[in-house]
Amino acid sequence: MKILFITHNNNPNTPPNNYYNEYMNDLLLHGLREVYGKDVIDYPGAWYLYKDESRKRQLDKKYLWGKGITTHEILDNYNLIDRSDISEKIKKKYFDLIIYGSIQRNNSFIDEAMKYNNKLIFIDGEDSQLLQKKLIGKGLYFKRELKNSIKYVFPINFAIPKNKILNNIKADPKFLLSPLIPGKLDTYIYKNENDYYEMYQNSIFGLTYKKVGWDCLRHYEILMNGSLPIFLNINKCPDLTMQNFPKKIIGEITNKYEKILNFYNPFKIFKKKFLNMSRFFNFFTYKSKDISALDYLQKNQDINELRFQTLEFTKKNLTTQNLAKYVINKFISLNK
Repeated sequence: MKILFITHNNNPNTPPNNYYNEYMNDLLLHGLREVYGKDVIDYPGAWYLYKDESRKRQLDKKYLWGKGITTHEILDNYNLIDRSDISEKIKKKYFDLIIYGSIQRNNSFIDEAMKYNNKLIFIDGEDSQLLQKKLIGKGLYFKRELKNSIKYVFPINFAIPKNKILNNIKADPKFLLSPLIPGKLDTYIYKNENDYYEMYQNSIFGLTYKKVGWDCLRHYEILMNGSLPIFLNINKCPDLTMQNFPKKIIGEITNKYEKILNFYNPFKIFKKKFLNMSRFFNFFTYKSKDISALDYLQKNQDINELRFQTLEFTKKNLTTQNLAKYVINKFISLNK
C-alpha cells in the first residue's frame, strides 16, 4: 500500500512551538513504516526521527519534547525515501491513501487531495476537544482525546515502538514507588533514555495521572519497563479516550495497591488537586519511604506475576505496529 504521510510540520527545518516532535504523528509514522516499509512517504520529512539524519544535522535534543525519550532515532535511512513530485503524484492518485499526521497543525495539499478524490485519513492528536469539523466525513477522522461519540470520528491513542519494550521484568527492583513523581520537577533528574528506563525497571510501581489530556506517553513507558502504574482517577477517563489502554486492569491495580502511597509524605507525591483529606491525614502518619521493595514483594508474591502479565499485554497490544494496523484496518473495513 502506497501511503503519503503529511507530517505535522510543513517546515521541518524549524521546530514548531519550540519542538520538532509531535507524539501522535511520530508514533503512527513509525508503526506504518514498520508495517509497510518504504511505501510510506513522510513529507516534508520527519528528519528528527531518523538516526542517520538527526546525527548528520547534529540535532539538539532541547528541541525535542520529553528530550526525545522513546521517540528519538526510531527510523533509519532518511534519504532512501522518495519525496519528489508530491503535488503531481496527488493529482495522479499515485497514493492509495493520504494520512495527515496532525491535521490541526498541517493541512498541506488538502485542496488538491480532495479535488482529485484521494482517500484521506485525518489524525488529530491534540489535547483539546476541538475538531476540524469541516473535514469530518471527508475522510476517516481519528481523535486522540475523544470524549463523546461523534459520527465519522474514531478514537486513537499513543503506542510504543516494539523494540523499546523490556524483554522481561526485573525480579528484584530497588524501589517500591518510582523516584520520578509527575509534576515534581525536582525528580526529573534523568538525562538520557537508558537512565530513565532503568528507573522504572527498578520500580514495582510508577505513579501517573492525567495531565492536560488523559493520554500520556509516561503511562506506556511505565508499562513497557515492567512497572505497574498507580494511575490516579483513571476511573474518570472517558470510555472513548485511551480506548486501547488497559484501563480496567490498571484501575484494578490502582484500587488494590494505591495504599502504598501511605508510606510517603503526600506533599512530595501529589499535586494539590490530588491531595484529598485522606491523603492529607497520611502526612501525619506516613511511614519511612525507605521501605524495602524486596520485603514488599515477599509479602505480596503475586506482584511479579502481575508485572509480567501487564508487560506481556503491552508487547501484544500497545505497539506502534498495532496502532498502524488499527488505523489501516479501520480504513479498509469502511471502504469495502
